[in-house]
Amino acid sequence: MHDTVTQLCVSDKDDLTDELPAGAGSCLAQILPLEFSKSLIRLDPRRPMVLGRAASCEIELTDNLVSREHAVLTWNTDLFCWELRDCDSRNGTFVNDRQVQECVMHPGDQIRMGGYIFKFLPADHVEALYHETVYQMMTVDTLTQIYNRRYFEDGFERELQRSLRHGRPLSILMFDLDRFKLINDDLGHLVGDEVLRNVCQRVRRRVRRDELFARYGGDEFVVVLAESTAAQAEQVAEEMREIVSAQPVETSLGLTSVTISMGVAHTSGLEPVTTAELISRADKKLYEAKHAGRDCVCV
Repeated sequence: MHDTVTQLCVSDKDDLTDELPAGAGSCLAQILPLEFSKSLIRLDPRRPMVLGRAASCEIELTDNLVSREHAVLTWNTDLFCWELRDCDSRNGTFVNDRQVQECVMHPGDQIRMGGYIFKFLPADHVEALYHETVYQMMTVDTLTQIYNRRYFEDGFERELQRSLRHGRPLSILMFDLDRFKLINDDLGHLVGDEVLRNVCQRVRRRVRRDELFARYGGDEFVVVLAESTAAQAEQVAEEMREIVSAQPVETSLGLTSVTISMGVAHTSGLEPVTTAELISRADKKLYEAKHAGRDCVCV
């Protein structure tokens, strides 16, 4: 299972390793539009990084002014630099407000295509570290080390728009800990924090690279499953429930049994729906799971 916290690149499909060539740490800082889930996009020198409107692009840009395959960034192994090339786009690619067909990227260069503006940050540029630190502070929940609600709201909206645009299914799981208030009241909030961290660690074992796991608030959490049918989402939910309940949580005050209740909402991607409606559906199903006896899944 990948680490959803340190994974900063929404377009990465493979883990970067220490053996990659120079330039592996280079990234694009998205200036406009402001999206917390895409604040910092790490570039992978092992393959061309295509920017465009098509879902197959490494960096997908949801803007009608952007061509399906608008431009591509490629690592030049001979010159040890990143090169940008326009893919015969309809509205052009601009670097520092100058339209280009091909160019070598330099620290701080601004790339504009459609309504998107990126700043190029090379691997050895101190500003990249600053952006990464700010990104972590803005998007990661301090206690559980998973994404926070701010990141979730932005990422879920993006996934839903992609689902509706391409007619692909999308599911959301919402769960909370059963009788968590009793744990806090009987064992104290520090133990409650230990339990929350442990439950998140367990659930993350079942979270894949293309899935979003975030803390929604308190002891309530959400998982977004892209291109997942209702049946597939139910299976994932059951697996997560079983992972949590399989064995007690070891805390500073001893072992504590923990279970979760989960609600599942789904869209085929073919009917109009909003993120608020899907969240409301999942929340309603979570409420039903509570009344069905807890430690169960309702779809």
